[in-house]
Amino acid sequence: MTNIRNRLPRLSRGGKLVRNLAFVLLTGLLLPPLLGWPSLTMEGAFRKLEGQYLLAPSQVVLETGEGDLRGYLALGETWAAVGQVQKFQSTNTPFERDVPSITQVLDLREPGLAVIPARDRDGATVAAAFGAPEEARQAVLTLTVPAVQPDYGLPGTVKEETFTARTQREDSGLYIFRLTPHDHGPGRYCALEAAWMELLSLGDELSGSSYTLKWQDDRGEELLCLSGELPESLHLRSR
Repeated sequence: MTNIRNRLPRLSRGGKLVRNLAFVLLTGLLLPPLLGWPSLTMEGAFRKLEGQYLLAPSQVVLETGEGDLRGYLALGETWAAVGQVQKFQSTNTPFERDVPSITQVLDLREPGLAVIPARDRDGATVAAAFGAPEEARQAVLTLTVPAVQPDYGLPGTVKEETFTARTQREDSGLYIFRLTPHDHGPGRYCALEAAWMELLSLGDELSGSSYTLKWQDDRGEELLCLSGELPESLHLRSR
């Protein structure tokens, strides 16, 4: 072994520097996955999941939420991907783990509505509409949320409620709605608040809620009306 080592060419100082740098870079690439390090950002975890389901290239155009839960809306060439990332403490590693899921994939070539599965910092429910007529400039969304009793075991009553929001067309062509909860005072929960209080709903908080979406021109004349029920989550996770 010593003879073989002596026959090997000796590296110059520059060669040793290149070798050491290559070792450091290779270690930096391989070590984080082996230790279970999370993605650098929650958005990065969501983008990685998009790639696994071939929903790329795309651009994240909307992020909601804060802290341990974030919601995302990403637009591809002909599709919209909606999802969330939740931060969990991993039992196998000393690091927190970002767990992404895709809740809906919609065709941008058809009129549609998607609810982002994480409320904004003000507690509002955020929805995005697309596929509007070219001459549309504004839109009105009406969402009816059924009564769902919070499963926290807290006292209080819930009744079915209807929420309405109006918005203008954005530069991206999207219509972004923010639906705010009603204040009922003590002893009663807002239906929208109660829906978000459901444990482990994983993007199904508002599934089954009925909606009516009306696109209008700049004079308020109705151009197109879309109605239906919000679907259940697709629950697309890492493979």
